[in-house]
Formats: sequence, structure tokens, C-alpha cells
Amino acid sequence: MSSPFSITIHRGTHVIGGSCVELACGESRIIIDLGKPLMKPGGAELDFRPYEGLSGPELLDEGVLPDVAGLYEWQTPSVDALLISHAHQDHSGFLNHVHPEIPVYLGEGTKRLIAITTDFTPTKTRLNNPVVFSWPGSFSVGAFRVIPHLVDHSSFGAFAFEIEAGGKRVFYSGDFREHGYIGGKTLDIIADKCAPGVDALLMEGTMLGRTEETVQTEPELADEVVDSYKDFPKALLVYQSGQNVSRAVSFYKAALKLKRELVLDFYTAHVLAELGQCSGGSRLPYPGNLSGIRVWYPHWLMEHMKREGRWDLINRFARTSFKMSRNDMPDRLDKIMLYVRPPMDFDLKEISGIGGSVLLYSLWSGYLKAGRTKSFVDKLQSMGIEKHIIHTSGHAPVATLQRLVDTLQPKKLFPIHTLYPKQYEQFGVSVQELNDGDEFVV
Repeated sequence: MSSPFSITIHRGTHVIGGSCVELACGESRIIIDLGKPLMKPGGAELDFRPYEGLSGPELLDEGVLPDVAGLYEWQTPSVDALLISHAHQDHSGFLNHVHPEIPVYLGEGTKRLIAITTDFTPTKTRLNNPVVFSWPGSFSVGAFRVIPHLVDHSSFGAFAFEIEAGGKRVFYSGDFREHGYIGGKTLDIIADKCAPGVDALLMEGTMLGRTEETVQTEPELADEVVDSYKDFPKALLVYQSGQNVSRAVSFYKAALKLKRELVLDFYTAHVLAELGQCSGGSRLPYPGNLSGIRVWYPHWLMEHMKREGRWDLINRFARTSFKMSRNDMPDRLDKIMLYVRPPMDFDLKEISGIGGSVLLYSLWSGYLKAGRTKSFVDKLQSMGIEKHIIHTSGHAPVATLQRLVDTLQPKKLFPIHTLYPKQYEQFGVSVQELNDGDEFVV
């Protein structure tokens, strides 16, 4: 007789971000994702700053760290493994608290992105026991067989997981979409490799409730830039996440058609060069790999890396022909697409003639309402640089969610990573809505 296979969503049943799921079968337990929360219960934005510096037990007492017995470094370990779907902080941000004896399974791209974040930012993540899985392929942990499925997302090397144990199958979507460069292909592969009739589908629903939001494909976004800025006489400034590789590809494609050089800050250049060493990264736009790419060195980023003593990272491109200085830019404003973000307004003020340029803002519009993003954009506008919001989500709209449901034909559909669990009824299958901490036997 097979052991019961149970699901517990420790966080994510009614919020976006901070996902954490437990699967148990017999004596075996695995956890999928361990992310920092983005929201308070109810959906209000969570300001994490008051919790910075708290110990793991203190974060647990505050309800910020999920209450998962046997996972953390101050506990007796009783979890067989932690699986990380991708590198975004709301899925991987609490890795520092994991017991060092517990293996952490993740893709090569995710491992590299975590290391880059540790190198360049105050977020210092310890990966004590990493295990890089292969794709395509599978691996076993205790009673579980895990099959990673590559998906398209705004984080390079994101994976869904198909998990078998006790004669049951559970599919965890992670964050995904099909309007990126590999999106439709990955869903086609899932349709080919994953038999329909899974017992449970845990599916993200970030985009539910955002009916007013336009979802462009990445190629459409690139075309919009080209159509909007043919013969534009000043610089095109790009403000995007330095780790959103698909977006960098879109802007590179646009720069080529506009006959502009793509001028990456050296952090973004390093991200792309590192991921270029991974499977699937051979055509990423970084200096020395593709033509028409340069690198610049903003003052604040240089000073930060000097304080860290990371001359190896500074010198990766600094002593090459790819470097472009601020002094090189005034005569080439109509020939460059320049990557910027806070607080690079200090550098932009030193570039003669920068007024009249345009900021291509390619992040969630909510960031413009307050904080350093709003302050940065306001400063640029005071310099005569207007913004153009040009963005598309890293998450699946309703039609794509429906495609995954139709492909997998789950016996039960579980809402996760969403503010609108009630809207899952539209997908035409049996929905099992849980609260955080509820256990469900498949």
C-alpha cells in the first residue's frame, strides 16, 4: 500500500511572492522555494526594512519566515531537500537560514544569479549544500522523483517541477509565461513530456485581476522601441532589471535595428556574460560575444565594488576596447542605448547634452509611485529626460494559464502566488483552495 502524498502551502495561497510549498510522502519531505514575502496578508506591500538584521528565529516569530519544521539551521534537520525554481528573491531569498546539511537543488543559471547578487549587492546569500540538476533529466530525493521542466520567465533558467511519489503526480508551475523568446516552446515540451491527468497542479496566478495590463511579446516590445525612436536625435536610456535577460535581448535587437550601440553598465554586462556560460546562453548580448555592445562604469557602482575589493569584477571589461567613458558619450548621444538605474543621475548630470533624451522604463509601473525609483525618475525629468513606459510582464496571462491547465488536465487545481484564488474557477477543473499551513492529502 502506497504512503499518502500530502501538500502544504506554507505561504502563497492568497499573496504574490514569498512562495513556500511542502510535499510529504511517508518519511520523505521536500520543500519547493523559500522566498522573501512581498506582501502582507491581504495584499498590502510589505516593507522588509524593519526586518533587516533579525535572526532566523526572530523572523519566524514575526511570521516573516515560513514555519517549516526541520528546515532551518537552528533546528534538527528533517527535510530531505529544498528545490528552488528560480533566482528571484521572492522564491529564493531565505536560503541563508536553511540547515547546511539539507541539499538545495537548483539550475545552473539560478546558482550563478545568486552568486552575482551576493557579489554586487548587500544581499549575501550562503549556498551551503547546492546540487545543480540537469535539464532535460530527473533526480530522486527520498520517496520523490523530480522532473524539472524549463519555463520562460523574467529570470534566466526558471523551472517548473513535476514530482512523483506514492503513485501520485504533482506539478508545481513556479513563475512562467509564453510571451518571451522561449515561452511557447517550453510549454510545447511540457505538453510532449508530461502526461495529462496530474493529480495536483499548483499554478501561479500573478496576472489574475490585472485585466487592464497589456501583455506584449518580447519581440513586439523590441519593435515598439524601433518604431517609436527612428532618427531620434538624443540618447535612449534603459531602466530595467539587470537580471531580466529576455528584456536585455529585446533592447539589443532594437539597438541593432536603430544602428545604436548597446551600452551596458558593468553589472548588467557581468550578469549577461556569466549566464552566457550556461546552457541556452550562447547568444546573449554581452561584450565580446555579439557585436555592437559597450560597457560603462557608473561612479557609485565603481565605488561600491572598490570598497568590496572586487577588482576582478571591475577589470573584467575595464581594460578592453569595449569600455565607454562618460566623456565619450556627448558626441554619440544619437548612437547609444545606455543602461541606467538609481543613483546614476549623478553620472548623467556630467554628460553634456543629455537633456532631451528619453528614459525607456521597463519595470512594473507600481515602482514609480514611491521610493528610490520615483526619486530617480523625477531627477531625470528635472534634467529634461522624459520617461516612456515600455514593459511586459514576466508572468502568464489568463490564456496561458488556461493552456497549462488544458495540457496537464489536473484532477485538482491549487491556487498559489495570487491575490485572486476565487478566479481559478474559470479554468474549468476542480479547484482546491487552501489557506497557508493547510495540509491536503492528494
